[in-house]
Amino acid sequence: MEPTTVRSRMVNRIQHMVSHAIIKDRRFLDDEQLIRSEQMAVLEEIFNANVRDAEIQELSSHFAGVLRGDHPCHMAIWGKTGTGKTLTLRFFLNLLSEMAAADHVPLRHEHLDFSTPRPCFRALNDLACLFNASKLYKKGISLEELMLRIEAALASYQGYLILFIDEVDNVRRDRDAFLSFLVRRLPQRIPAKLILVFVSNRLNWPDHLDPRVKSFLKLNELIFKPYDAVDLQHILSIRVEKALIPGAVEPGVIEKIAALASQDHGDARQAVALLAKGAYLAEKAGGNITLGLLDSAATELDRDRYVALLRSAPVQLQAAMASVIEASRRAKGAAIGTGETYDAYQKFCNRSGLRKMTGRAFGDLLAELDMYSLIRSRILSRGRYGRTREITLDVSDEVIEKLSANINVNFDLRG
Repeated sequence: MEPTTVRSRMVNRIQHMVSHAIIKDRRFLDDEQLIRSEQMAVLEEIFNANVRDAEIQELSSHFAGVLRGDHPCHMAIWGKTGTGKTLTLRFFLNLLSEMAAADHVPLRHEHLDFSTPRPCFRALNDLACLFNASKLYKKGISLEELMLRIEAALASYQGYLILFIDEVDNVRRDRDAFLSFLVRRLPQRIPAKLILVFVSNRLNWPDHLDPRVKSFLKLNELIFKPYDAVDLQHILSIRVEKALIPGAVEPGVIEKIAALASQDHGDARQAVALLAKGAYLAEKAGGNITLGLLDSAATELDRDRYVALLRSAPVQLQAAMASVIEASRRAKGAAIGTGETYDAYQKFCNRSGLRKMTGRAFGDLLAELDMYSLIRSRILSRGRYGRTREITLDVSDEVIEKLSANINVNFDLRG
């Protein structure tokens, strides 16, 4: 028997995947690939199935005053990642705009997305760009100048202005200055009826605000609870109908994904990601999505999520993770302290040529790893000897090996 060539193996694999394809439109398994009109159409089908009905009713009650000339107060929306806060609000504001236009009520809504951390300057600059009042600056212009430009851009608009600020807790530096401008100064300088809608994953976000800002910030609060299994079944059924060929999903698969997701996190994005991974593995195996295949899909998805997270993380965070892994290996899996981890970090920096951070800054990196559920840490008091963190890895051995290999490759490339 003649040995196969790389060309023949590649052709065979591609032909296999094409002939056993069960995905007819992969875009419906990833919202980022859908255009706005397609997103809205999918959302309408989901909401018609009474998913997020309580939240839409609350939003409707809050903003009903717009159509009768009242001025609703500001709103804060809380909820875990993947609970549909952003998409629900986009959908609702689009419908509200249509209703306002039919009743000849001037209404404008804007979406300010703070998906990554930024200081007050960047936040104000993004807001000014949203109103075409400024170009994107890196430095060289004062906060006062940006504020004046925003006010000038809105000086002639006299209708309702709904400003939807997503992930507002990501304004990390001079947050009080930014919110003081929005809450206290801007409403007094422009003729528009300003309604602020703050969206955040952190319930305690307002607790650390300046008391003067908090006294002005009168909020109606709405909490998005995690999706339950019934909601997730509706969402997944619509995705299956649009993304996969008929008969590609065996009985019980949607119910199992919904049950797993509702028990673990209630995150619709992760539930759809599990469906997408199951479809990919089914195509590789040349069959349908079965209950048995879901376990493999869940394992791969969990591993891939952590690897993708760390691969895109700053190099100092990767170095901190490498030091935790190294110190944990030396301790043979037992809990480790901050001192041991920082020693491992310094040695890693020496090997890789990376600039060393101070012990305090390294502690912030550990807190960030804890937030991403890569490690578990708790503060222990040692009396007169001070306090320390007790650190343990919070991922499986398979994921640890994958993370370690990726970090080593990244730093070898840097070298």
